[in-house]
Amino acid sequence: MIDYVIMMVILIFLVFEILYNSKFVSVNEHFFDRTNTNSMRGFWCLVVILVHVPTLYQNRIQDMIGSFAYIGVTFFFMTSSYGLTLSQANNPNGIHYFWRKRLPKLLFTSWIISILFSIIDYYFNGTIQLKKVFGINEWVKWLLACYLLFWISNMVFRNQIYSKIGICIMITVGSLLVYFMQRGGFFTRATWTTECYGFVWGILLASFGKEFISFFKEKWLFKWCVLGTIATILGCLYLKYKIIPFAGDYLLKIILGIAITCFILCANTRIELGNSVNMFLGKISFEIYLIHGDVFRLMGKIREWNHSGLYILCCIFLTVFLASAVHIVSDSAVKVLNKMPIMQNDG
Repeated sequence: MIDYVIMMVILIFLVFEILYNSKFVSVNEHFFDRTNTNSMRGFWCLVVILVHVPTLYQNRIQDMIGSFAYIGVTFFFMTSSYGLTLSQANNPNGIHYFWRKRLPKLLFTSWIISILFSIIDYYFNGTIQLKKVFGINEWVKWLLACYLLFWISNMVFRNQIYSKIGICIMITVGSLLVYFMQRGGFFTRATWTTECYGFVWGILLASFGKEFISFFKEKWLFKWCVLGTIATILGCLYLKYKIIPFAGDYLLKIILGIAITCFILCANTRIELGNSVNMFLGKISFEIYLIHGDVFRLMGKIREWNHSGLYILCCIFLTVFLASAVHIVSDSAVKVLNKMPIMQNDG
């Protein structure tokens, strides 16, 4: 009973966190700006935590909430490419110092977390694996791969239309290759073959954002309800057919992701989001994505838990605390690095 009480508290907090201080407006002037995307990142990063709860501590409410987590990962890819696309449009020459602006944050954060948990592993096991100390998180590798394709396409094609098409094609081909290689047993690690399409959706939204908002101005409620109905139908179909290779676990999942994303974005054209809680969580969402899996393993080593709800709640609190600390250290390191002459832009 206590597990479900705690999980209901977590569920209520999630609803509060995303809706508190929200406003219904005729036109959302802050659609997909920094405040808006930070707010949604702050929501989705907590949902992502819930999907990775170890099997021993899972429960029905956690499983229900966690089933939407892949949308959260898709959204993170989407916000990343959205920002990159707008930045490139505003400053085409920025592609020449693209990596100097982005690599430090990605790598420093990943390495700090690896070092932190290597020290913790040493405390419990008495050994340190150098490979783990200097390893890069698998999810960061996928994000770096998308960044690399973005950089290559913009270096090859000076025309922004061609570069955007090139990125979308390369991500599609890359996703298909990894999917079939995983089906063939070449990949045993976690992959994000469907979630990485969020990078494509972000590019499209950055390119056609005004048209998207304009389309939903008229008959907004009707269109939003239609999208919700479509997403619900596709969700039911996915639950039934997700065991089917490619058609179910790949194509249908991508289509469902598009429907849910459009449903959320349609709502966002009229609903302004933003409060101190989700803004805080949004700022450390990257660290939360990277750190929560290690926290689950750590909490399992510390003690045995009789209540899954209490275990999940403690893991969430510790994840947020450690993510905040890592964010402070990583940001400080990046600021110091950015002051060095080698990191200065070439005009």
